[in-house]
Amino acid sequence: MRLRVVLWGSIGMLLVPALVGANDTVTFTRDVAPILQQKCQVCHRPGTVAPMSLLTYEEVRPWARAIKDRVSKRIMPPWPLDKTVGIQEFKNDISLTDEQIGTIVQWVDAGAPRGDLAELPPPVEWPGVDHWNYEKMFGRPPDLVISSTPYTARAGYIDEWPTPEVKIPLTDLPEERWIRAIELRPGNAESRYAFHHANPSLIPPGAGADEERRERHQLTDSAVGTEGFIFPAGEGKRIIPESTVTFGMHLWPLEDRDVDVVLQVGLWFYPKGQKPQFETEGEVQLWISQGTRSGEVGPRGETRSTNPQFPAHSDLLIPPNSISIVRGVQVLRQNARVHSLRGHMHFRGKYQIVEVIYPDGRWETINKLNWDHGWHTAFLYEDHAMPLLPKGTTIILHSVFDNTRANRYNPDPDQWVAGGRRSADEMSHLRLGMTYFEDADFERLVAERERILTERKHQAEQRRANQP
Repeated sequence: MRLRVVLWGSIGMLLVPALVGANDTVTFTRDVAPILQQKCQVCHRPGTVAPMSLLTYEEVRPWARAIKDRVSKRIMPPWPLDKTVGIQEFKNDISLTDEQIGTIVQWVDAGAPRGDLAELPPPVEWPGVDHWNYEKMFGRPPDLVISSTPYTARAGYIDEWPTPEVKIPLTDLPEERWIRAIELRPGNAESRYAFHHANPSLIPPGAGADEERRERHQLTDSAVGTEGFIFPAGEGKRIIPESTVTFGMHLWPLEDRDVDVVLQVGLWFYPKGQKPQFETEGEVQLWISQGTRSGEVGPRGETRSTNPQFPAHSDLLIPPNSISIVRGVQVLRQNARVHSLRGHMHFRGKYQIVEVIYPDGRWETINKLNWDHGWHTAFLYEDHAMPLLPKGTTIILHSVFDNTRANRYNPDPDQWVAGGRRSADEMSHLRLGMTYFEDADFERLVAERERILTERKHQAEQRRANQP
């Protein structure tokens, strides 16, 4: 098998902003409103999670300087990923371009002028807050919606981890189906403010207590900033009639009121009777810094390994007023394609770097995640940018923790911080959306990737040659 695997076709580079000409004044109506419609209003409108609406000039103008500060620092829109390192092509990229940032900065510096109302684009007709985002993509609502039973998060209480279970009625799922996409959303407006994360799992029908742990497998994962997963074409997850969905939740209480929390999982299926070519694992959680014994076998045959420098989760201990680094490795025993990436840390998290060493010795950086505990974003790679990892590849995760006063999220830098489930504790792991392949299928994926990247390179050269 060829081991020269091309991971991606181009690295995203920072571009010099192409601003409006020096003789033109940047205005809200002509220049800024289209950017807000494209990248901001999906959240910044009535009934959504954002704290203010940005639909009109009158709503935006009081926030002009704050908007400049947030976008110039790339805090908003929330896309906590280093844009100078690794893969930069994602299906769900909501970040602003350098040109868009430059336009907003220039507009604020000019005094935030309104401009000619005739140049204002028509308002976007946003769907109601109870819509499904993937509905537009598939042209229909989910084929199956599974809702958790309500759980009351009590005002002013501590973190809670309820595990409600729901059995899928045979009338809702009369036959085996294959899942094409999964979206998660709060079942009511109040729920969104109490969720930290949820990890719905599937238990097949008839599994006894002893079998349940062995046969349970992850349906999907959700956290603040992650709306769902769309599997690559030809891949899917199987769901069996009368399976039970168990919702592993982590809830934050509100200070001033109780909240009846509900989570909804929407599933889009392949057509009846159609089985995708490959069964995906979905998100695989790699506990690569949590003390598994060297040589222990993980899902589908990966080995999990540590050494004394890779502390166990229970041994994770961050000194007061310090910067600490945790590193872990995991070796793949099967060929894999990665379609999504999501890290996990808590309040002291600073950033995570994901690297790989191929069997031929090449060492590459996949991505650097600039950690923001408010946005546990799942980054969905474009098809031609999904990492292809041959068996024997070593995955390396570096997690950096900032337990100092410089970390504005740090509740108390004078405390020792141990590993644990609470947000006040710490974690360090990685979730990769993965599908495993036999050698022949993986060879075909590599050949197809090389063909696509060659075509893209040729097209880019032609565009450059045709530029005046």
